[in-house]
Amino acid sequence: MHIGIAVDGSANSLRAVRHAIALAADLKTAPQLTLINVHLSALVSPVAKGIDRHQIEQYMDQIAEEELKEARQAMSEAGIAVKVIKGHGEVAPTIIDIIKKENIDMMVMGGKGRSSLSDLILGSITTKLISISPVPVLVVK
Repeated sequence: MHIGIAVDGSANSLRAVRHAIALAADLKTAPQLTLINVHLSALVSPVAKGIDRHQIEQYMDQIAEEELKEARQAMSEAGIAVKVIKGHGEVAPTIIDIIKKENIDMMVMGGKGRSSLSDLILGSITTKLISISPVPVLVVK
């Protein structure tokens, strides 16, 4: 089994990581775990015009590394080797692309992520992912 875990640096996503660790410990066969961090691409913003794409993605990767720090630490403390995937683009569709490419069997994610205001305006990433995911999505509260 291959379990993807959406990580955005929030307390809820860290709870999802810890839940996935406990779930992995309960399974007869150890699953492959993959931490997934996706940022909306800043390249769609008019502010990004004239800025080198590579520089923007490097900056977004630095943010991702900070957001993944506690999740990586939790995995390390549990003695679990974990793969990490960082993506850029519209969050839910990018996660779906990763699910398909990596043959992920189940997603685990927090019920609320890093951006409460945009959740009110756009609808939560969790809700979007549940509605379009080709695999089961476990939401941890």
